[in-house]
This record gives sequence, structure tokens and C-alpha cells, in this order.
Amino acid sequence: MSVVKLPSRAWLLAGLVACATTATAADDPGEELIAAAKKGQADSVHTLLAGGVDPNFVDKGRRTALIHAVRGGHVKVVRLLLEIRPDLNVRDEDGNTALTEAAKRDEPQPALDLIRAGADLNIRDKGGWSALMKAAKDGTLGVARELIRRGADVNLLTPDGRSALSLAAERGTTALVDDLLAAKVAARDPEIGGRALTIAARDGRSDIVLRLMSAEVPLGYASWDGEIPLQAAAARGQERVVEMLLQAGVPVNEADKNGKTALIKAAGSGHAEVVEVLLAGGAEVDRADRDGWTALMHAAALNSAGAAGAIGDLARAGAEVDRQAPNRGKTALMIAAEKGNVDAVAALLRADAQRDLRSGGKTAFDLAQAAGHKKCAALLGRSPASTP
Repeated sequence: MSVVKLPSRAWLLAGLVACATTATAADDPGEELIAAAKKGQADSVHTLLAGGVDPNFVDKGRRTALIHAVRGGHVKVVRLLLEIRPDLNVRDEDGNTALTEAAKRDEPQPALDLIRAGADLNIRDKGGWSALMKAAKDGTLGVARELIRRGADVNLLTPDGRSALSLAAERGTTALVDDLLAAKVAARDPEIGGRALTIAARDGRSDIVLRLMSAEVPLGYASWDGEIPLQAAAARGQERVVEMLLQAGVPVNEADKNGKTALIKAAGSGHAEVVEVLLAGGAEVDRADRDGWTALMHAAALNSAGAAGAIGDLARAGAEVDRQAPNRGKTALMIAAEKGNVDAVAALLRADAQRDLRSGGKTAFDLAQAAGHKKCAALLGRSPASTP
């Protein structure tokens, strides 16, 4: 008698799973369409659509085949789907439509096709970002321009205050800034033009700064911490922008919420060239911040060659070298000595800073020695004539 060999348990289970998968796919043609769109399988998409599959079917993430085709950069599939006129404005779980997805990508064609097909240009995702904002930040100039030409709202703001103009300024896309200004963006609105100017000033985009100033954006716009464009530029060493803003009449001694002026920020960041420009523009050399620290003290706290240069500029401009912070606090020399800033100590000694002043009973030499800064202590222990 012959023995019939039965299939193994594993083989049976695999077969059951395969059958279940096939049944599921057959029961959910919309899922088949989604899968084909994800992979860019144009022939399969065409067949499924011809068979009457709903192009607006959404998956668990609320995404349609069109959104998936855009995400995958499958231009041919996008065009196949557009031919049957699906709902272009379906929003996924993040609030994105096919257009807001397409606008941020390097490949411009899907976004251009969607715009021309009549997609809503001003729908925003859950973060408040429109297609134009996304194109300005990450997409192509061509898509941004087409959105503007077709009437996209150029004045929309995200909850955290970003606009297409500020995003273009941040990216340094001068041509888009020009287009937005030509489209009558609300440049005089502080949250639009003022913020864009601060960003351009911070990043040293002098060409964009010039365009924004010509559009009469608010030159004194202040960010959440009270920083104005002049201070933003000074803190980051943007000498040319500082010059431009001063020539435009921006007050040189304006302070932020912490009492820091552009001069204090430039000195505290070691930007000696900017310090020189600000002093020439009338900056108050001994103006103190809310903690009673002057630009000289902030420069002394920074360990850099630029800080030493700033100290020299400030001293020559008449800074009070031996001024002490409030309540008989530290002088600039004490601050530099305690932090071990050798170049700053040397620069202050050249400016005739007094070595024997005390704070808490300690001199600059005492502070340097206690902190283990031997080079500073050695400089402070020498006679004035031998100081480099």
C-alpha cells in the first residue's frame, strides 16, 4: 500500500496566508490602486482606473493614490490620475493635499500639473503651511512663481509668524523676493516685511536687505526677544548690512529686552569691524545692559582675537576701562582674568586698566590664579612696562 505524504504544517499556514492576502487585495481594489501609485506602476494604475476603481480611495493615513504618486515623484502616474479628474483637495491626516506635498519637492512638474488642473492654492496643512510657503522654503522657484501668477495668497502666516517672504529671505532666493514684492506682498506689515528684514540682516543677505528697505519694510521690527534687524546683523558680524541699516537711519542705540544694544552684541561676539562701524555711527560706548555690563565687559568675557580687537576699539573710543559692574562687581580686566582670556587681558592692560581694583576682596590677579589661568596671572604679575 502506498503512503500519501501530507503537506507540512508550515506549508499549509503559508498557503492560508497567501490566500487571505489575495482575497484582501481582491476585496480592496482601492488598496491595489494605492500600492500601484506608490510604486509608480503606470500600467497597473491605468488598468485599475479603467476598471472603475475609485481614485479618491484613501488609506489609513487618509492619503489618496494621487498624494502617494506625488510623494514618490511618479509624474506619469500623477498625470494618469489627473486625466480622470479626481478630488484634488483631499487632505491627509497631516492636512496635506497633493499640491502642498508637491510644492516642497525638487521635481516641479507634479506641482505645476496640479496647479493647472485647478487644485486649491491656499489650503494649509495642520502646521499652517500653504503650498507657496513650502515652495519658498524647499521647492523650486518655478513652482513658487506659478503659484503667485495663479493668485496664491502671498500674505498667509503660519502660527509661528513665517510668511512666504520671510522664507524666501531665509533661503536667500532673491528672485522670489522680487516676485513677492511685485505681487504686492504686505511688505509694510511688521510680521511680514519686518521679520523678513531681520532674517536677511541676520544672514548677511545684503541684496535682499536692500530690496526690502526699498519696499519700505519696518526697519525697527522687533522679534520676540526685542532684537531688531540692526542688532541681529551686529551680533553675527554682518558689517555691510550694519552699514546699510545705519545709513537708512536706524537708531544705533536701540536695546533689546535684555538691554543689549547692537554695540554690546557685536563686542560680545568678537566682531571688531562691526564695533568700529557702530562707534563711527554714534553708538554709546559705555551704555550698559540690564545686568550693568558694558560692551567692554562683554568683549572681555569672550576668548577670541576678535574680542581683543573690539576691546582696543572701545578703549580708543573712550570706554571707561575700570568701570565695575553694579554693587562693586568685576571690571573688564577681572572678567577676562577669571575666564582665562589672555588676549583680552593683554588688550586691557595696554589700555591702562588698573590691576589693583578689587571685587569681593580679590584683584584680577587673584581671580586668574584661583581659576588656574597661569598665563593670565603671569601677565597681571608683570610690571606695566613689560606687558606685551
